[in-house]
Amino acid sequence: MKPIFGKAPPLGLRLILAVIASIILIVSDGQTNAMIKARSIMETAVGGLYYLANTPRTVLDGVSDNLVDTNKLQIENKVLREQLREKNADLLLLDQLKVENQRLRLLLNSPLRTDEYKKIAEVLTAQTDVYRKQVVINQGGSDGVYVGQPVIDEKGVVGQVISVGENTSRVLLLTDVTHSIPVQVLRNDVRLIASGTGETEELTLDNVPRSVDIVKGDLLVTSGLGGRFLEGYPVAIVDSVSRDGQNYFATVTAKPLASMERLRYVLLLWPTNEESRNVNTISPEDIRRTVQERLENQGNESRNVRKALVQEEQESAVNNHGSNTEDIQSSSNEESVPTDTPIEPNIDTSEPVEQQYREEH
Repeated sequence: MKPIFGKAPPLGLRLILAVIASIILIVSDGQTNAMIKARSIMETAVGGLYYLANTPRTVLDGVSDNLVDTNKLQIENKVLREQLREKNADLLLLDQLKVENQRLRLLLNSPLRTDEYKKIAEVLTAQTDVYRKQVVINQGGSDGVYVGQPVIDEKGVVGQVISVGENTSRVLLLTDVTHSIPVQVLRNDVRLIASGTGETEELTLDNVPRSVDIVKGDLLVTSGLGGRFLEGYPVAIVDSVSRDGQNYFATVTAKPLASMERLRYVLLLWPTNEESRNVNTISPEDIRRTVQERLENQGNESRNVRKALVQEEQESAVNNHGSNTEDIQSSSNEESVPTDTPIEPNIDTSEPVEQQYREEH
C-alpha cells in the first residue's frame, strides 16, 4: 500500500538547513532596520507571555501581604518612619551640597551635571546562565524606553537596555560577557574599562598597566565616556589586584555593587534635556581619538611652556652678560684715567759733582 504522505527529508539534510538558517539569522541580527523591527515585534508578541508567567508570583505576593501580622506591620511602619526622618535630614544636606557643587563647577568653568528623570520598573523574568545575563522589565516603548538607556538600582549600575517592545524591554546586565562599561577610580580619576565575565559577582578590568595606582577596595564609578552612562554612578569595588613581573598588564577583578541575583525593581534614567536624549552615542574609535587629541594638546602646552622658560633663561643670561660687560668697561676706564700727581723729571747730577772733584785736586 502506498503511503499518503511522502517520505520526510533525511535528518542530516534538515540539520544542515537549520544550521544555515541559524547562521543567516546570527549574521543579519541587528544589521538592518528590518531585523530590528522584527525583533521589536517579537518582543511585543512575547511580552504577554511574560505577564502571564509572572501572574502566580503576583497573586502569591498579594495573598502573603494580606496574611501578614498586624503587629509586624506596626513595627515595620515605625522603622520606616525613622528611616524616612533620617533620609529627609540627609536630603536637606544633599540639596545644600548640590548647590555648592554647582557653584564650584561654575568657578572652574566646567559644565553643570544634568539631572535625570527616573522611573521604577519591575523585573518580569531573568536569564542568568554563563553565556547570557539578561532580564526583562515591564516598561517598553509606550513608556518612553529606548535602546541604550542606562538602568540602575539603589546600590549602583545594573546595565543598559538592548531591546524594546511595546510593553516590555530587555536589559543587558553588567556581568554579561558581551558587556563593557567605561569607569574611573573615584580616588584618583584613573580611567579604565570594566567587562563582564559571565559570573554574577565578578568584573574584570582590561589592559591595566602594572604601574597604575589601583588597590583593593577602590570604588569604581562611571566615567561618562561613551555618552550612555553619566559620570559618577557607582559600578563596583576592586576585589583583587595581581601584578606579575612577567606580564606588562596587571590582573584586576571587581565586584559589582548592584545585586544581580536579587533584582526585583530597577530604575530607568532619562536625561531631562531632550537634546541629550536624542544625541548619537560616541563610538570607541571616537573616544580613542578624543583622548589622543587631549594628550597631544597637553604635549603641545608643555612644549610651549618649556620654550617660554628657555627664552626667559636666555634673556636673563643676555642681561647678566651685558651688565658684566658694562662693569668691566667701567673698571678699565677708571684704570686709564691719569692722576693729578706731578711727575718729577730725571735730573742727572753726576756730571757737576765729578767736575767739582777735579777742580779741588
